[in-house]
Amino acid sequence: MPLEKRRYTQKDIATRAKLSVATVSMALKNHPSLPEKTILRVKQIAKELGYKPDPVLSALVAHRNRKRVRSNFSVIGLVSNWSQPEDWAQLQSAQEVIEGAKTRAMELGYTLQHIRVKTDAPESVRLSAILKNRGIRGLILAPFKYHQDSIDLECEDFSVVTIEKPTLYPNFHHIIQNQFDDLLLCWEKLRERGYTSVGLVVMSDLADRCHHQWEAAHNYAISQIEPTPEPIPILTLGESSQTNSIRHWLRKHKPQAVISRCDQFFEAAKQENLRIPEDIGYVSLNISDDRRGTSGIYQNRNVMGSIAIDALNSLLLRNQRGEQSVATGTLVDGSWHEGDTLPTRR
Repeated sequence: MPLEKRRYTQKDIATRAKLSVATVSMALKNHPSLPEKTILRVKQIAKELGYKPDPVLSALVAHRNRKRVRSNFSVIGLVSNWSQPEDWAQLQSAQEVIEGAKTRAMELGYTLQHIRVKTDAPESVRLSAILKNRGIRGLILAPFKYHQDSIDLECEDFSVVTIEKPTLYPNFHHIIQNQFDDLLLCWEKLRERGYTSVGLVVMSDLADRCHHQWEAAHNYAISQIEPTPEPIPILTLGESSQTNSIRHWLRKHKPQAVISRCDQFFEAAKQENLRIPEDIGYVSLNISDDRRGTSGIYQNRNVMGSIAIDALNSLLLRNQRGEQSVATGTLVDGSWHEGDTLPTRR
């Protein structure tokens, strides 16, 4: 019977590298206090020896580290960059993210602090220095006002998770809404209730943020209907003349129902003397920020906030800072909310 292969330990690595066991442990965790040359040398020796962590000991160390991380860096920063402090936080969906993050942070022993870049970081003072002075090493980037924005932040000094996927920060772990499946769920409910002639109305900025997943799913759903109906052109709205654009579109295409993520649909329908839901069905892609009582997608933003804390906690335990070499993310599916805007079609 073959002998069990010897398991090399950090002590073996330390002996060959002529370093302390503590230094080897720090090097294997990419500790920023060590020179990169030392980290690379330790990892190379570990590879040559075939070193593998003991899972039982790793679990024990992780348990101890969780307590240590909470003690030393117990504050997590939630960074937003909207021009007015209340702009993002006043949205119902944002409040759900914050509440979900706060609850999970408390369960793990952290506190959550909302950092508003425009008010907390004057141009003459670097944001990174402010955060470090507050003892903050873990950050959650809230959805930016404009998805192509950037912030004055030395990201390599922090463990970072983002809500949504900012254009200029793609390689942080991101928590995003599963917009494609959300829209397919809308179509599932529409088909069940007899709707086939359905239009999609979205804001240009929101569509860009979602990488046009709504439009792609909408076109796919239509292609699955037999016989395939004449498609209604997707209406993409800018920041101006929204009501007039919607009115003209409704008048021209006369949809049985509309899937929407914009602010002016109800006003436009009213001006066209269309009653919801008697004359036209309505499905919201985000009921939290829409008119109360609408049928549509609840985006589970509280879950997104909670998952962001879990992902950040994992990065802090591994002392992983800065951007990752490979972009990774977590998709959160929405849930159907039954409101009063989509009855079964007679």
